[in-house]
Amino acid sequence: MPRVLCNLLAALVLSNAGAAQAQNRQPISTSLAECSVIFTELAELGSRRGKDDDTVNAALVSASLFVVEAREQADLEGHTDPYRHIHSEQDRLTEKWDGRFSSLLRLSENKDWIDYCRALGENRGITLP
Repeated sequence: MPRVLCNLLAALVLSNAGAAQAQNRQPISTSLAECSVIFTELAELGSRRGKDDDTVNAALVSASLFVVEAREQADLEGHTDPYRHIHSEQDRLTEKWDGRFSSLLRLSENKDWIDYCRALGENRGITLP
């Protein structure tokens, strides 16, 4: 198999493992904050692509629900300033997710993250629009 093809295959395998590995390594408050960032990014992408207002607003509402839950979880995890902690995590994660939905190589990983966020939301009693 040509080296370029091997490298592409390895990148695809690693990207699919990324969501599961990150979810296992980070606190739930961070995962919830990441879901907030993901849905914000989806709303911005939808807006840029001319999606209808209902679709964009549903993503923004989802992002808001996740950030509220993230702050509550950060408090349970013992962070002295849950608002500041989650805001800091959102800043860091926004850099990670900025433009990421434009990458075809990350399509599967991005889908895995969205699926994870939906399942996490359901598990936490968050009803997404």
